[in-house]
Amino acid sequence: MYYRNAQAAIVVYDVTKATSLEKAKTWVKELQRQANPNIVIALAGNKIDLVQNLTIDPSSPPESEDEGEADDATATPGEAGGSPTPDSENVRQVSRDEAEAYAKEAGLLFFEISAKTGEGIAEIFTEIGMLHPTVCHANLELHRPPYSQEDSD
Repeated sequence: MYYRNAQAAIVVYDVTKATSLEKAKTWVKELQRQANPNIVIALAGNKIDLVQNLTIDPSSPPESEDEGEADDATATPGEAGGSPTPDSENVRQVSRDEAEAYAKEAGLLFFEISAKTGEGIAEIFTEIGMLHPTVCHANLELHRPPYSQEDSD
């Protein structure tokens, strides 16, 4: 992960994989230890499109991963572990309350999103821009139209 001089970071976990939140927590610790002390960090639970209107299945034990098995967040294409069963992928394993409590404790922004549908994506960037003016200002500078003589009239 490259984060030198980063003003913001979004750490994403999969709400259908309990282990992914634990991995996300290690990335957050790394950022808090090594990155810019003023960095804005957002924690984002992804794949809510799969679990909306569903609850955590208490009879289902948390997913375990073999040490050599890569998860979606770190796998290169074609490297991810075995195929999940249709039911296991649609069961929420990380509750919103659990992840949100961690985010609050760690001083992070918190969102639940769907990269597939786009739900919540704009909100992450909007909130980061509002909290960190240099990120927002840099973005505005990049997208400012060229100066024209009419602007000075």
